[in-house]
Amino acid sequence: MVPAKAQARIMPFPTITPPPDPDLPLIQAIARGDGRALHELYTRHGANVLNYLRSYLDDHQLAEEVLQDVMMAVWNHAATFRGESKVRTWMLTIARNRAINAGRRYTPRMVELDENLHTGDNSPLEHAEARNQAQTLRQAIHELPKFHQEILILVFYQGLSGQEVAEVLGVSVGTVKSRLHRAKEMLRKVLQASGETFHAQ
Repeated sequence: MVPAKAQARIMPFPTITPPPDPDLPLIQAIARGDGRALHELYTRHGANVLNYLRSYLDDHQLAEEVLQDVMMAVWNHAATFRGESKVRTWMLTIARNRAINAGRRYTPRMVELDENLHTGDNSPLEHAEARNQAQTLRQAIHELPKFHQEILILVFYQGLSGQEVAEVLGVSVGTVKSRLHRAKEMLRKVLQASGETFHAQ
């Protein structure tokens, strides 16, 4: 038995509610036939989804075509979105499926990073070093097996969480964690073999 005074001090853990998805109102508007909402969603995520598609496909033009297919799928199926994932994750899932259905050989290609990411107070030398490191990382990832490339692209370049990666790939979170662990270990070995270091957690 727990004394009454001790019981009074036992407080339940607060329930943490995730913040609402800012894209959800857009999906709801698209479901009502609002074309402006579709344009806004494209403005927010079109470039991101295109970069993801370019990691799957052989050329930019095909990625552009698949992106249009993705946006048409969003338009046609917005009413079926149940809010069980973020809208961005849902769009990436559609993009992955459409890329596979494009009938092209799956050979992920690392997309060039936006040069604007390296502007600011960096000196020209620091800028060059950062670009060289990014290129070395891309080349190392490209040497890994295809399924390891895919999960590293989703985590490193798309910034998805473990749960979001699981939703895109259609696997469990545990599978994502084990695949990611193995992919990082392989990447670390590749970089070490080339004289580089790898610090991702």
